[in-house]
Amino acid sequence: MEGLFIFILGLAIGSFLNVLIFRLPENKSILGFSRCRNCKERISWHDNIPVLSFLFLKGRCRSCKTKISWQYSLIELLTAFLFLFSFLTYRGNPLFLIYTLFLIGLFIVIAVIDLKHLIILDSLVLAGFIVSLSYFMLSAFYFVDSLYGLLFFAGMFLFIFLMSKGKWIGFGDVKLAAMLGFIFGLESSVSIFYLTFSVGFIYAIMLLTLKKADLKTEVPLGSLMSIVSIFFLLTGFDLFELINAELILRLWIN
Repeated sequence: MEGLFIFILGLAIGSFLNVLIFRLPENKSILGFSRCRNCKERISWHDNIPVLSFLFLKGRCRSCKTKISWQYSLIELLTAFLFLFSFLTYRGNPLFLIYTLFLIGLFIVIAVIDLKHLIILDSLVLAGFIVSLSYFMLSAFYFVDSLYGLLFFAGMFLFIFLMSKGKWIGFGDVKLAAMLGFIFGLESSVSIFYLTFSVGFIYAIMLLTLKKADLKTEVPLGSLMSIVSIFFLLTGFDLFELINAELILRLWIN
């Protein structure tokens, strides 16, 4: 029953994340009733039930019959499944579980907005800093590691930003890297940095191969960092353990 509750909660939170994703980049209030983006008709509560309403309405607005974006249901289901996985992984630590659920929601919003608009909003980065600082204070976290992580991650991205004069990455990526470094600490930041650029390289090669991009195409690095951060948050991937395991294996074979 607890797992079902978390899944339903994830659906509801996913619906709210969609509100943030659509309204924040347009500087619209996140309060107020939902409306059709085409006819502006107010959406009734029974047409706003996560996933179910989309299926019942066959993916179209009740008033103007315009197709409803599949993004709504996708974000709702993704959030629900990630919430459920988080619950099954961290249910023994309620405070960290709540913090993890917040971070997952935050990373989803950052990832989708950057993918759609190639921007990283300061308000989201600031929210990540404030909530993380509050969590660290409640859990008596060792702040020095967070500061080292911030300096490393932000420093690496700032170096790339300055070296390329802002052509390779945006300053929003630098601020997001600072937040991630603060959240995950030094050692974990190294792993996330490595994974981000590894995934980014593979993603760029795929786009070039499929002729969906060229060498001037901007890569949503904030989206990649957010996705990698969710993966890291739920799996605890450790680059150093992987390196050590490989070294041990080579020594054993030799």
